[in-house]
Amino acid sequence: MLHRTKDEAVFHQNSPNCDVREFGNISAIDGADITINGRYPEEGHSVNEISSFVVRVLSGTGMLVTRDGHGELAAGDVAFVERGEAYYFEGKNLILFMASTPAWTLEQYSNIK
Repeated sequence: MLHRTKDEAVFHQNSPNCDVREFGNISAIDGADITINGRYPEEGHSVNEISSFVVRVLSGTGMLVTRDGHGELAAGDVAFVERGEAYYFEGKNLILFMASTPAWTLEQYSNIK
């Protein structure tokens, strides 16, 4: 078992519009709280070639945009993104819990125009 309190989360600022509090990971899965104010990434799309992820909207409003479409996000909503799928978020105080499998690492992630 892996247990982390909110005080043990590791803070990362991915951009001026995106704060992340990562709760740690095991090889199969990890989780993080993410706060988005504006667009993330600021330009283009993000893509993860290794991990798929699910997000659950905790509060705020926003949108998840992929090259195939978009979905409005509000508290209680859930969205899934497959590995290799290009996406971006737009939000106003959009707070998400994201679980990635396998566990997310920086090396898997890239921004594309």
